[in-house]
Amino acid sequence: MDRELAEQLLALEGRDETVDSVATPEGYTLDTYLLLTLIDAVQGVQAAVIAAAGADPPAFDPMPRPETALDLVREENRRQSMERLIAEFTHPG
Repeated sequence: MDRELAEQLLALEGRDETVDSVATPEGYTLDTYLLLTLIDAVQGVQAAVIAAAGADPPAFDPMPRPETALDLVREENRRQSMERLIAEFTHPG
């Protein structure tokens, strides 16, 4: 969950070195994973029962999963890259 360490790991990744993403968010255990999966499954069953009754089933989003600092930094880098690309095409200078 250390942002500076995540940025350093991604800098290594950019130099053709592989970075194993074995980090897990603090407090995210197997029990947490199983409970989140169970909640998603129950919501899916609920939607199936509603659909079987002939009504339109509600759309549901899976429960959000925790993210590591590495995930957050990767997403921020990707978003900044996309914003630069969009700016090149929308604001030629």
